[in-house]
Amino acid sequence: MKKWRFNHLYSSLIANIESYEARLLDKYGGCISCSKGCSSCCILESVFPVEAYIISSSLIDNSSRELSLFTETPGKCVFLNNSCCSIYSLRPVICRTHGYPVFIDGKTDFCPENFQDLSSIGSEYVIDLENLNNTLASINIIFRGEVRDKFFLQERISMKDLKKYIVRHG
Repeated sequence: MKKWRFNHLYSSLIANIESYEARLLDKYGGCISCSKGCSSCCILESVFPVEAYIISSSLIDNSSRELSLFTETPGKCVFLNNSCCSIYSLRPVICRTHGYPVFIDGKTDFCPENFQDLSSIGSEYVIDLENLNNTLASINIIFRGEVRDKFFLQERISMKDLKKYIVRHG
């Protein structure tokens, strides 16, 4: 199997996000209300091709048939099943940071259900969303230079199209 550069870079990005999340939960876990079954922010419509590839390459062999069996909820991510993420271990970067403190447009933002009783959050626990998105976009550029499947050469891939692709190729 060919070793692709994007795969190492994407895996490193996910490892950094998971490390951040562990530190955040260790420090502020009691102030975060997000938990299994909370799906109010699960409205993702599209992802970068590199994320679509990571999701599809795992699901085509393992659980593509299951995806066709559950009912989609209008206005929600097509990978939700009974308000739970069916691709949780493969979820895109945006899903891994939803609800957590992010710096965007000159201010810190987070889910209004989280951090309600805090007057401040340490800056080391705030994600610079522009830097994160630039990193992901750079990895995506490398990915697009390495992949040959035309489906993954789109600028963005809708979650609905991704689900159809997985079911069709599974």
